[in-house]
Amino acid sequence: MINRRTMIRGGSAAAVAGAGALAFTAGVAQGTPSTDGSQSLTSAGADATSAAKVPAFLPLPASVKPLPDNGKGYRIQRAGKNAYVVIVGFVQSVFVVTRSGVVLVDAPPASRGKLTEAIASVTDKPVTHFIYSHSHLDHVGAVTDFPDAVRVAHADCATILALHKDPARPMPQKVLNGKYSILHIGGEEIHIIYPGANHEAGNVLTYFPKQRLAVMTDVVMPGWAPYRGWGNADYLPGILRAHDAILELDFDTYVGGHVYRTGTRADVKQSRAFFVDFWNTTKKNMGSIPFSDAAAQVEPENAWAAQKVWIDRVAKATQSELVERWGTEIAAVDTFTADTAGSVVVSISTDATINFP
Repeated sequence: MINRRTMIRGGSAAAVAGAGALAFTAGVAQGTPSTDGSQSLTSAGADATSAAKVPAFLPLPASVKPLPDNGKGYRIQRAGKNAYVVIVGFVQSVFVVTRSGVVLVDAPPASRGKLTEAIASVTDKPVTHFIYSHSHLDHVGAVTDFPDAVRVAHADCATILALHKDPARPMPQKVLNGKYSILHIGGEEIHIIYPGANHEAGNVLTYFPKQRLAVMTDVVMPGWAPYRGWGNADYLPGILRAHDAILELDFDTYVGGHVYRTGTRADVKQSRAFFVDFWNTTKKNMGSIPFSDAAAQVEPENAWAAQKVWIDRVAKATQSELVERWGTEIAAVDTFTADTAGSVVVSISTDATINFP
């Protein structure tokens, strides 16, 4: 149990370290090829002789690799007449300059300092409003850098924030209910859309129609296969509903909170197609790989072991098929797909409605 006395400004020490792992900057580790095709991965300054070998992975397509930054550790990209995306390593934030001030969506701990500098490079107006995409520390753990901003969150997000009681993630002053809200701030119309639980309960889609900009964190990773279990998603069928909610909008730029670039409608469509293929392939393999064969390999009374053997077989078969179909289309299909397939097996067994997707 974490002692509350160990809490620091960015959350508990353990939580901050975890958020950093999800927001690494490219180039912090070095890989040394080995004779068997694997890599010995070593952190800077580590003893290479003691490094464990890791398997070789598919090379990243050029389209997903980091773009040059400004030499100060971040990249700022225009995403509308007065909207901007700030990309620091593998994390992203959005801010829109209105007549009365700046509206900011997310403030990752990895962007601390750089985000403030990026905003100041565009405008001298203060950040007046902060929109919580959801409660996860790796995206909102630097919100306290903007203490004068009115914090806005969906009610489901606010419920989770209240449970955390984390000083790094203070409660919102404005709580939104229902599936659709419209904010009017400094001449900017901002749509807050909640398609239901997805990556997390309370994870919202923020839409700036004048900017033709859609922001939804941890749902679509443009050009990439999803993170493990879609980021330990609360409700996997909700991931597909979130894709559909995004595609109902008229936008030019999509921001997903992670990866090295923003996305387009084509990226969201591709991500949706991958989800559907992933789900249907897993379901097919669940039906074709006999559970009885897996159960026969373990002690008869050990239900967990039987499940483990069977799920691993389903996951391995699913990953093999998806790598064959998608391995050259999107990045990192060979990394978390087997782990994610295990989550899909459980979701198919417990969550899914009839005829989904």
